[in-house]
Amino acid sequence: MYYYYYICCDLFRAAIVWTSEQFRNNSDDIQTFAIIPLSSREIYKGLPTVYPINPTQRNGLDPEYYALIHQIYTVDGNCFKDSNHHWLKRIGQLDKSDKEAIEKRLHYFLVIQDNPNSDWFSQNASPELAKKVFYQLSEDERNNLIDEFLGF
Repeated sequence: MYYYYYICCDLFRAAIVWTSEQFRNNSDDIQTFAIIPLSSREIYKGLPTVYPINPTQRNGLDPEYYALIHQIYTVDGNCFKDSNHHWLKRIGQLDKSDKEAIEKRLHYFLVIQDNPNSDWFSQNASPELAKKVFYQLSEDERNNLIDEFLGF
């Protein structure tokens, strides 16, 4: 399950922070957030990877903002903590319809398919193709791959 919400700090005027349940459970993994920046500049309007977010009481935005899906990046979780290592205040929550629309644009931009069985590699993989790829590798890479397949 993913959470989406806005947050402000010195680094970002406004951004959608996209994180998982695993992060919120304080796992031993490196704590990072996927960030989708927001902009109030209308120059981005109309791009297929941009989603307009109208201001509502729930999301806490003042003017209309645009989610810049094509500028997604990862940020160290400590960027969202104050000098006392407390999490910064969350500004607002996205509506379900906004979450779903942003997910559609993420799927479009990142070329994520709903049915991974219908991708090109699954449809075109063959022993001949595997051989072609294998022999394009350096001799060291081939030897490492063989060792990995054999479990050495």
